[in-house]
Amino acid sequence: MHFGTMQSVLKCDIGEVFHRAASLGYSSVELDWNTPADALPGGRMSPSMRDMIRMTARTNGITIASVAAHFLNAANIANDNPAAVAAAILNIKRGIALCADIGAKVLLVPFFYDADIIGDAGIERLVRSLKTLAPDAEKVGVILGIESTLPAAANLAVVQSVGSKHVGIYWDMANGMAVGYDAVADAKALASVIVQVHAKEFVRDTGPVGTRNAPRFDMLNHKPLGQGDVPLKAILAALRAGGYTGHVVCETGTFGTVDASARADLKALQAAQ
Repeated sequence: MHFGTMQSVLKCDIGEVFHRAASLGYSSVELDWNTPADALPGGRMSPSMRDMIRMTARTNGITIASVAAHFLNAANIANDNPAAVAAAILNIKRGIALCADIGAKVLLVPFFYDADIIGDAGIERLVRSLKTLAPDAEKVGVILGIESTLPAAANLAVVQSVGSKHVGIYWDMANGMAVGYDAVADAKALASVIVQVHAKEFVRDTGPVGTRNAPRFDMLNHKPLGQGDVPLKAILAALRAGGYTGHVVCETGTFGTVDASARADLKALQAAQ
């Protein structure tokens, strides 16, 4: 496995993030795509900037593992509003082109908050939209990584229904714990369809156990990676046993300085492998 970090964890812009990541010992970076405008002319990841982004990463020996389309949490392709779905499809197509241009293999397509996948109808809309998008991803070798709070069986069913090697699951080791899932069991069940992994910490408290309807996202990253309740070593072992060899990307909190915290995250991953 390869250990990386999100751009937002290092709290710096694209011009600095690859050098910072390399100096801290990481091998890859996930870039933050915060608004659609970022990838349009004049934006920080506009077509005119992409050669420079790719070259800067290569110069620093960093792989651009992925791009995270955070703004899709406002409305995504499982939405019950056709206009919102059409807009999300357009932006995901732009994201596919962005990833291809900068050499990122995975586009993270998130489904949290207002974009949560609701009921069988939401899953049907999700599958239908992914079938529309899969050929675009296949043409340029980009993989769509779906990140949601769906249970493992539903995630597997979505990937199987779409039937494309360019659609898979972006799995977060702590988010599932926040909705009451067993992280190790999910890692074992999903390893064959996981396209990338977020490393994050979760801390149990004396309050209620989280559910999909009432998630405990408030308890994410309350401690440094490896110091909470996420069974990091068992998760990495389960992923490895299932054949996962890709990137594990830190989406962690800051404890102390940014650099010291990021170094500690990497050491925790290395110690657990």
